[in-house]
Amino acid sequence: MNHFNRLSQTAFVLFVFAQGLAADAAAKPRIIPVRTTVSYSSHLSEPSWSIPIKTTDGSTLYILSLEQGFAVGHSLAVLKLVLRHFTDRPDAPNLLDPSGIWHGIQPCDFVANDLAKGIQKSVFGEKRKLSRKDLGLVVRITVRSAIVSVTPSGNYQLDGLGLQIEVDNTNS
Repeated sequence: MNHFNRLSQTAFVLFVFAQGLAADAAAKPRIIPVRTTVSYSSHLSEPSWSIPIKTTDGSTLYILSLEQGFAVGHSLAVLKLVLRHFTDRPDAPNLLDPSGIWHGIQPCDFVANDLAKGIQKSVFGEKRKLSRKDLGLVVRITVRSAIVSVTPSGNYQLDGLGLQIEVDNTNS
């Protein structure tokens, strides 16, 4: 009888564990992997860029985009790679930013002053990786090119940026 109780307890624990794994998998829908390149130029009339991230069933789950950040004097100081839920408002938090209290440049930021030293000498270098385990995503970014120029204030502005971006499921 004692052996039967241990066996049933073990079976129950395995059942609960399996249910937890299934619930976790349901909370992180799988996406169709995305591989794309972005060529930004400040000389383009329409500088915005975005791409949908779709689930394996074809519905749009996220929008990945580049957002501009201007310095005083209207010079482009930063381009930021932004991921938001498809249903989010445009001012919703960037899902690529770290949670909690943080400051400084993040891997999703492409800052003119940082890139002025060259891609290899920038804070994050040529290759950047952002893992969002809570979303079941990994974003890999390769900075292919960065063109900056000096502003009258002595800072730098971003004139061009070339990126290769891959978005994939974390466990693929």
